[in-house]
Amino acid sequence: MVSKALEAAVVVLFVGLLTTVLFGGVVPDHRDAVADELADRTLSTAVERTETAARLPDSVTRGHRTVVVDLPRSIRGHSYRIRYVQNASVDSDSNTTTPALVLDHPRDAFDRQLPVSLPDSVTVSGTWDSGSDAAVRVTVEDDGTTLELLNGPDTSSGEDDNE
Repeated sequence: MVSKALEAAVVVLFVGLLTTVLFGGVVPDHRDAVADELADRTLSTAVERTETAARLPDSVTRGHRTVVVDLPRSIRGHSYRIRYVQNASVDSDSNTTTPALVLDHPRDAFDRQLPVSLPDSVTVSGTWDSGSDAAVRVTVEDDGTTLELLNGPDTSSGEDDNE
């Protein structure tokens, strides 16, 4: 009887110790590593889709194009925002700036910024919130080209209406 109680106590102690080790260190570290990688991939996808949408043939004089951007709903269980910054500081040199997309996350460890190459004639507006569908709409008018970062259900149609 005593030996059975000791065996049960050892098993309970082992399970408790294993649970503490896994959830106290190993699992959160893994989740942070996955979230770190996801933040990198999310922002690079956003930059790639934005740059692709902004490239229009020279023959286009008027029209618009909407490109859907597939972004995860959350990173490490939190929503985030992606915005365009005209003069983002690159690296550690605050005197060097470039246009960039910036991922703002509640945990600073997952904040990112990545340079974006757009034609000088493009004006950018809007932000993406991770809780809704995202798209890029490029509109070419007589007075210039605008690129909008859009949220919401109206982003589901990938339209291309160019003249």
